Amino acid sequence: MTALSISNIAVRQDAAGRYCLNDLHRAAGAERRHQPAKWLITQQALELIAEIEKTGILVIHAKQGVGTFVGKELVYAYAMWISPIFHLKVIRAYDALVTQPPSTRDPIQWLSDPATMRRLLLNYCDQVLDLEQRVQSLAPRANALGRLAEAQGSCCLTDAAKALQIRPKDLIQWLLAQRWIYRRSGGAAYLAHQPRIQAGLVTMKIVAVPRSDGTARIVEQVRITAKGLARLGELVPTQPQRVAQ
Repeated sequence: MTALSISNIAVRQDAAGRYCLNDLHRAAGAERRHQPAKWLITQQALELIAEIEKTGILVIHAKQGVGTFVGKELVYAYAMWISPIFHLKVIRAYDALVTQPPSTRDPIQWLSDPATMRRLLLNYCDQVLDLEQRVQSLAPRANALGRLAEAQGSCCLTDAAKALQIRPKDLIQWLLAQRWIYRRSGGAAYLAHQPRIQAGLVTMKIVAVPRSDGTARIVEQVRITAKGLARLGELVPTQPQRVAQ
């Protein structure tokens, strides 16, 4: 299948078949108000992501320096958020892609054409080598994320930052920007957004915080679940503010 193209701009896909929101943004005119990061923090986007992830599908994945890749459902929702005209363009481009007729060339002709067969074999070998390298580079990270996902219990934001090997303030800024947590006006404590709780990524826990006089203060604390920590391991880059542009 050929690449999805909108307004003469090719929309990249990752290995899981997700589409690059940054390419869609460029195809829509690259206006600042339509940046993917602005859409990803809307209630509509958060609720849609949470609903899809209830099925166990990782529908969004950010790659630092590359872009933010999302599933087809989020592609349509993002396009609708931009404008009805762009939404229609995306629908028509995708429909044209999946309904295009297969190649009319007889496969027997490929087998009898040494030059074509040589190109196909070389391309296949290149793809195999590339996949092997990717598997080797991703194996340690996949094993680590797997252990996190299987872990029990939850951890506070500071411990989550340590596990992710980033500064606590960077993690908190990312969680606030991506609407995992928030603060009430005038409040000091962080609270978890309900869609994130429903998705099993965070939880709220009552904890006792010791005072200097030996007494304890009872507060609500945001806790990152094992599932949430594994998810953050894939989403949170070294520089959180560059997750989606």
